[in-house]
Amino acid sequence: MLQYIELTIKNLTYNKARSLLTLMGVIIGITAVISLVSIGSGMQASIQEQFEGFGANKIIITAQNMQGGMIQAKGLTDADARAIEKVPGVAFVSPMYSVATGSEFRGEEKVVTVWGLDPKKAARTFSDTGGLRILQGRWLQNGDRTNIVIGNKFHDDYYDRPVHLGNTIKIQNKKFTVVGIFMKSANREHDTKIFGNMDTFRELMGKGNSVSAMVAKTNAGANTKTVVLRITERLKKTHEEDEFVVMSSQQMIETMQSAFKVIEVVFGGIAAVSLIVGGVGIANTMIMNVLERTREIGILKATGASNTQVMKIFIVESAIIGLIGGSIGIVFGYFISKLINVVAAVVLGPGILSTVVTGQMVVLALSFSLIVGVLSGVYPAYKAVQLDPVEALRS
Repeated sequence: MLQYIELTIKNLTYNKARSLLTLMGVIIGITAVISLVSIGSGMQASIQEQFEGFGANKIIITAQNMQGGMIQAKGLTDADARAIEKVPGVAFVSPMYSVATGSEFRGEEKVVTVWGLDPKKAARTFSDTGGLRILQGRWLQNGDRTNIVIGNKFHDDYYDRPVHLGNTIKIQNKKFTVVGIFMKSANREHDTKIFGNMDTFRELMGKGNSVSAMVAKTNAGANTKTVVLRITERLKKTHEEDEFVVMSSQQMIETMQSAFKVIEVVFGGIAAVSLIVGGVGIANTMIMNVLERTREIGILKATGASNTQVMKIFIVESAIIGLIGGSIGIVFGYFISKLINVVAAVVLGPGILSTVVTGQMVVLALSFSLIVGVLSGVYPAYKAVQLDPVEALRS
């Protein structure tokens, strides 16, 4: 095998320009595979981190008010929250009401997303949530009717001027005082949320006892999947199945990861096209080698070289081209993925998009480039062994 490798290196250095162009096809293909697939892997890792930070013992119940594109389904209410709290395995339930509405800060008007919840349960609901940690001030407390806690974006640059503790923001022409500011999170949505008293917001919007979502926390040792089924069965008594969704944080992770897995496969498929083009380049180069080395092949066969040995020369040569190109492409892909991180941090903000290059990804990319190299060399090798030694020596 060492003899084949030595002969391959000699042949590659013989025509450096052609060898470089052949390698470029594989390098570009593998670079594309690594950089694009790393984006999909990064998305999956980010989603998993966010939901794991939310807590494995949390269950999210959301209202589905849309039927046939129209808001006509029966929504969730406070009565549903009280009923769920009685379900075995549930420690407590925190109902929430969400709405996008107008706001005003120092004369500047913007649309904001507000989340109302029971102030008594605010800290208890989100105290162990990685994406919602207090930077300044405090969480909502019992008795807070017109106090709010804001996402970091408001403190940064949501409005023309930053919002600080003690400032007031008008929502639906009602003044609310900022008593807490969240840390910057990996989830941009968290940074643009405002949390306040659910009853206050519902009164402003005329929504009575309407509930948009609920966070249920399970008892220690309770089987989350079992509790999800119990909650689902309880809600079926008063609602149609398409009026609500009950999911544990783990189920949400799996659902989102499945979606991003599809994205990762699509990205990989697009990049693989580039690698296939690189394989065509290898095959073209190897066919040219067969034509140029006809006399050399004739001498080899005339001096006793078997067809298998001749085939090995060309297949090993194309395989090494695939390996070298793949290795260089992996390095380039890694650095491009890091560059994507830097650009994403500047354009989207820190932590929003972070690419991930795994060892498994590297092994698969290298294996793929090797396979492409070997397959690209099969036909040229076959052409080589078909040459008649006598005719080859005459050329």
